[in-house]
Amino acid sequence: MADKGVLLVDWDNLAGAVLGRGKKVDRDLVDALWRFARERMQGSPSAHMAATQFDPSIVAAMQEHFISSDPVRAAKEQADILLTVRAMDYLHQGAQRFILVTGDQDFIPLIERLLRDDAQVTVVYGDPRKLSPELTKMLSNVGVDSLDIADVASLTDRRADTSGRAFAAMLELTRRGFILGGKDRGGRFELLVGWDLVSPGEDTDYWALVEQLCLKETRYDVAVLASDRKTWTPTNATRTYLEITDARMEEIIALDDVLRSLSARPTGVSLGVLLSGPFVGDDGTKLDRTLDALVTVGLARRQPDGTASIVGNPITLGYLEPLWRVHTAVQAETHRRGATSISFRDLERLLGTYGIGQGKDSRAAGLVQATIKHAQASGVIDSVAVSGKRHARVVHSMLCATIERAYRTIYAEYRDRIGQALSEQDILVRMEALDESMSTPTFGYASRDRHRILRVLAQSGLIRRRDGSATILASRWGDTLAGGAK
Repeated sequence: MADKGVLLVDWDNLAGAVLGRGKKVDRDLVDALWRFARERMQGSPSAHMAATQFDPSIVAAMQEHFISSDPVRAAKEQADILLTVRAMDYLHQGAQRFILVTGDQDFIPLIERLLRDDAQVTVVYGDPRKLSPELTKMLSNVGVDSLDIADVASLTDRRADTSGRAFAAMLELTRRGFILGGKDRGGRFELLVGWDLVSPGEDTDYWALVEQLCLKETRYDVAVLASDRKTWTPTNATRTYLEITDARMEEIIALDDVLRSLSARPTGVSLGVLLSGPFVGDDGTKLDRTLDALVTVGLARRQPDGTASIVGNPITLGYLEPLWRVHTAVQAETHRRGATSISFRDLERLLGTYGIGQGKDSRAAGLVQATIKHAQASGVIDSVAVSGKRHARVVHSMLCATIERAYRTIYAEYRDRIGQALSEQDILVRMEALDESMSTPTFGYASRDRHRILRVLAQSGLIRRRDGSATILASRWGDTLAGGAK
């Protein structure tokens, strides 16, 4: 074993550093590291790579070179801990040659320990500008050989892509409850000027964006307040919503994923960690475009240490969960009643009673009102006049296709056990297994996505959760959806 080499790769750290240099991240990095390790160690080393998630091209390269995968499955479980355990196992078996691929100073204790046992240590880092003074000092010690990844692999530039800015800006306007058509009563134009997307005083620029990105629909029964200020009457109206195509839905999913990731860790998230979920298979170009869009609308920043962070208050619900919550609340209640709409007062009660998202503010009146405005501006619900009252009616939107598909799949999967208390963990495991058989996941990319689905369904009275169990409740909406499920 003393002659056997060991290659240990902190992939998230390496990928984040390479992305921070404006270079592409792809399987060529893995191939180059393997060639370097074979040449340095004069034979095939034992090899491990740790990361939160690997895209298929990276997995293929790892399998080709017999590199073992060490997934980081929880936030508290860091790559430095996993790889340190691996290194100590090999050291105790007599290994004396190690290549560590990382720029993380948390590996300093491991390097010191290996040197103390007279092991040969080579460190390959992703970006010399991002090394801490402590790690830089350690790498200057006698006995430590260190190289820039650029000396090991040919790094390829990424082309800047700012094409997502305008769409993200209009999406952000809807999140804030701005109506995209009609007169500007809330300052949407000033926001776009501040984001440098339209010129001051040129409102034609705004309408050009509307023409490019939006879809106009005519409605014949929109509720308007009568002259008595008490009664709602129907009228004709034109609605202006973002036009959601398949490609734009992918953009929204990407924006939603990054926004939630940054909100979960306000101090900053490594670009390598962000390169997961909807970014699997991305060389960094899509992630660049997504971050650029969030920076443009003032929700994110790139930090000097190469991480990205949220600006202002965390937006933990992202773009989609509030819309899903409104959609499921209205659908569940209208199907229960055998109606096509519910009053806005009832909608407020449903959202306020069971909450939106998590935390102490999930039932706050301000959140409820903001969520309803968001859903109206996005075209998830519309107002209609029913017997002189203002009602909310579902408008079928691609924005809520995921939650409908998820509920239909769960209801059909457990149809013979409706009303029975089941293990919530077993349901989550089944959701993950079902997604593994699909090219596009139904329930999302990670555990937090699956938990979000169950949370929305539970808050809408479609699932009852208690003490680790989950009971899928009988519902007319579930019967309607699952009746057409395959």
